[in-house]
Amino acid sequence: MKNVEATNKTTSSLIEIARKYFAQYGYFDVPLEKIAEEANVTRGAIYHHFKNKQGLFIAVLESVQKDIAAQIEKEALKSDDPWQQLILGCIGFVNGANAKENRRILLVDAPSALGWDIWRKIDQGNSMRALQEHINDLKVWGYLCDDVDTSLMTCSISGALNELALNCPQDDTATSERKIFDTISQLVSGFRRKNC
Repeated sequence: MKNVEATNKTTSSLIEIARKYFAQYGYFDVPLEKIAEEANVTRGAIYHHFKNKQGLFIAVLESVQKDIAAQIEKEALKSDDPWQQLILGCIGFVNGANAKENRRILLVDAPSALGWDIWRKIDQGNSMRALQEHINDLKVWGYLCDDVDTSLMTCSISGALNELALNCPQDDTATSERKIFDTISQLVSGFRRKNC
């Protein structure tokens, strides 16, 4: 039992330290020795727990994804209306993905460090999965036209949100927040049932 606790403590520490370095300097400019030194372990210990630098980066990316998922849920639950929850959850993603501690890891380095297929698989298991579930519920509840393909809708919104997060202003002014809200509202409104 002590070995399991020690292992968990070491891996958590390595992920936390690596996340800090990857966010600040980028995946390609962080040597494993720097992370090992701060964690007070050998480079071999990193290989033992994560196989290689890419394995450590994947663990960091999954940590980032979990934090963003929590932010999405927190934002979405500010409303009881399912359609507003979609919009607010999208805003939660943009703000979370665009946060200084997440942006470089999630949006800049992950696709190139891991390759498109691995990055997409991780994204599909986290942000896209939650979005897909909510969109499926919206269709069941009658918010969407019958001919809306929920998988394609999810892909469309997810891709747009990634681009929006990369390109939106990084300030927290009320004007920026309003622009993001209006942009997302207009984006998703095309899928909403009106005169189907």
